[in-house]
Amino acid sequence: MRGRLEVESESGRWVTFFLADEVLAVRVEDVQEVLNQQPLTPVPLAPGHILGLLNLRGQIMPAVDLRKRLGFPPRPAGKASSLLVVKTAEELLSVVVDDVGDVMELPQPHWKPPPDTLPEHHRTYIFGICPIEGHVVLGLRAGALGGDEPRGQGGTP
Repeated sequence: MRGRLEVESESGRWVTFFLADEVLAVRVEDVQEVLNQQPLTPVPLAPGHILGLLNLRGQIMPAVDLRKRLGFPPRPAGKASSLLVVKTAEELLSVVVDDVGDVMELPQPHWKPPPDTLPEHHRTYIFGICPIEGHVVLGLRAGALGGDEPRGQGGTP
């Protein structure tokens, strides 16, 4: 494990959500809204993690399949999903997740660096872990989710 982790969240509050058997979190400041499953418009030749475009009250944004982006197994057929509308420095993104949890207080001292066993690819998106209530919450960099290649910040150490 590496040194001390600096978690940037003005409020110390995090929106938790589920992906496969994992619990992840993004800063509450980065979430514009939570939606039930919505119709998406396919985009030809888009990167594999882009499911399509979401038209949210006239605002068009890409819908990112977080399972595919993080290398998780595909969502079982017929399983419902939810959308987190996430603000990054460059754009709004609709992030497709299995289910949305609670808004939780996850104070800075509780966050730890990810274990050395976490593959480098995942470190682009996961900045730290926060052990709570018998499980581990993975801290997600919202700004790294869009585009073709990893980028950006957002909830970063």
